[in-house]
Amino acid sequence: MTIAGFSVDALMTLPITLIAFVILLCIIVFFHEYGHFSVARMLGVRVDVFSIGFGKTLARWRDKHGTEWRIAMLPLGGYVKFFGDASPASNANAQVKEEAEHEDHPATTQFPKPGHEDEIGRRLTAEERAVCFHFKPVWARAMIVAAGPIANFLLAIAIFAGLLMTFGAFVSEPKVGSVMPGSAAEDAGFQVGDRILSANGQKIEAFTDLTMLTRLNSGETLTFEIERGGEVLVIKATPRRQEIDDAFGNKAEMGVLGIGSDSAAIKSVKYGPADALGAAVKQVWQIIHSTGKFLWRLVAGKEDARQLGGPIKMAQYAGQSALSGFGDGEGLSKLDFWTRLKISVANFVNLAGIVSVSIGFLNLLPIPVLDGGHLMYYAYEAAARKPLGVKAQAIGFRVGIVLLASFMLFVTWNDISSFFTVKG
Repeated sequence: MTIAGFSVDALMTLPITLIAFVILLCIIVFFHEYGHFSVARMLGVRVDVFSIGFGKTLARWRDKHGTEWRIAMLPLGGYVKFFGDASPASNANAQVKEEAEHEDHPATTQFPKPGHEDEIGRRLTAEERAVCFHFKPVWARAMIVAAGPIANFLLAIAIFAGLLMTFGAFVSEPKVGSVMPGSAAEDAGFQVGDRILSANGQKIEAFTDLTMLTRLNSGETLTFEIERGGEVLVIKATPRRQEIDDAFGNKAEMGVLGIGSDSAAIKSVKYGPADALGAAVKQVWQIIHSTGKFLWRLVAGKEDARQLGGPIKMAQYAGQSALSGFGDGEGLSKLDFWTRLKISVANFVNLAGIVSVSIGFLNLLPIPVLDGGHLMYYAYEAAARKPLGVKAQAIGFRVGIVLLASFMLFVTWNDISSFFTVKG
């Protein structure tokens, strides 16, 4: 039964979905902002505010270094406010400075207006100038800004490595177990028993490597090296764009070759700390590479923009992962409560790692208002030995805000459209 596109089950699990989404977002935002915070402290910048969430402050406390920690009403992000952001460093009026320090909105971590550094500096004491973000060398400012996305990547590495050491993994060898009739694989000449050695020169070590490669290459001709009967053969195949179910049963369009793995070639692998760390780093890189390739194909018109998801879809996946161990899937009903809970926790934590990588990557895009935009400005400052002109900065930030707002509206509309689609 559905109500306006919602299933009754979805309505019943809505509270868990919302709670899982808030927890997921708070974890990722905290680590991102803590990256900025920790490097700023290390480099001697005074941090005025560390906030999780926006809007009205629900709780606040001050640590021994003078930083005010906040938990705000809207848990859709967060910010770190350094001494020198916006008006506090550039306004000599003590009342304005006090009001700015207690402002609930984040300010950009951008340098002062070009040519105004000396004037602003005269309004600060020597001690204030020493801890002001804007008067730190460009390399230090760049390190502080880059630390947020890097913290996201490190969090994901820790998550993936921890899961591998705790649960291990099932690895399927790149051996063809089935060929779908009428598929691209059948047309290309793949046969059951073929072992895939490489694709477009990329070594294939596990069946998942092949899956990730074909998903983002629909319509592209790939060259495969396969081993068959002791001989190495070359086969060319073009994955076809098809709608398939993801791990949680949601529909997604991607490239499909049309081969299945060999169930007899699946093995359980246990990981020690070093192997788990190496595998986790590889997994993070694969997510970064896949995200980058998807965006590139999107710009080139080879992917459907309707596949982009926003906060509603993220909430949906958070809820599905948190409840994944308690579904009606094959074998789950026979498991005890604690085993099913472990499955849910593992899937939820794994999703947190994936989302953390994606957020870190997106923050590095060279769009003003994002960390990547700041780094782009700092790169110019380092090369030209002076900041970019104030008008160019202002135009860049306006364009960045428009792009970001447009993107958020578009992906939210995508979420709503797909979520409320009534299926017959």
